[in-house]
Amino acid sequence: MQDLEGKVAVVTGAGSGIGEGIARAAAASGMKVVVADIDLAKAQAVASSLGEQAMACRVDVSSLTSVEAMRDAALERFGSVHLLCNNAGVWIGAMMHDADIKDWQYLINVNLYGVIHGVKAFLPLLVEQGEGHIVNTASMGGLISGPPEGLYTTTKFAVVGLSEALVMEVADKGVGVSVLCPGLVNTNLITQSFAVRPDELDSGIDHQQPAPDVANGISPLVVGEQVMDAVRDGSFYVITHDEYRDIIAMRHDGILDALDAHAKRYGSTSGRVL
Repeated sequence: MQDLEGKVAVVTGAGSGIGEGIARAAAASGMKVVVADIDLAKAQAVASSLGEQAMACRVDVSSLTSVEAMRDAALERFGSVHLLCNNAGVWIGAMMHDADIKDWQYLINVNLYGVIHGVKAFLPLLVEQGEGHIVNTASMGGLISGPPEGLYTTTKFAVVGLSEALVMEVADKGVGVSVLCPGLVNTNLITQSFAVRPDELDSGIDHQQPAPDVANGISPLVVGEQVMDAVRDGSFYVITHDEYRDIIAMRHDGILDALDAHAKRYGSTSGRVL
């Protein structure tokens, strides 16, 4: 989708952080922007700074009904939607052996169901008009994993898998798909994740695990500009940091080594009827 001028973008989690960076980059590209966030005041502040080409909308991405209401509000204001950025996300650092089920539920409800709900609400619209793009925010933690982020990376690996399937599903329908896998970005992800956590999903456990050093991360606006480049170019993976190359290579080398070991021990299964 190379020509973005006058098109409409919907960005969740856009009241701050990466979502705000995407919203600002979209507006700078000439797009009209729906700045959506669970914190309406923050969404309104960003939308106000973008002018008449933007509107604020409160959304709880863990609720399909809320996401559908956001879609309807966007259509009522702008008449169409061309770019959906399923960006809203939260973080918890916890070891799996002492994580409460409420910790899992909170992350899954926002990080995974938030993307599912966005796809469910907007994909039919984009397919019907034969034009559009979906950007799903995963993380570098959707490509590599390790403690104390096992809960978080579980949700982000799922977003990568969902996106990899989706891009193949819509390849012939005029809809592009990108998956954003950022490294450290200077956002308020950690503090905001605690601030917006519903009381009913608060486990009351202080896991006392170190948080990512987001303060030393790159600017959210840089990430937003890279997202816009990916939308124009039709790129699938959006990688913001190259210093993780060796770790990613080690993971994939381990998978290939396992395949080679299987073939050596059991012989090739190519062409066999199971």
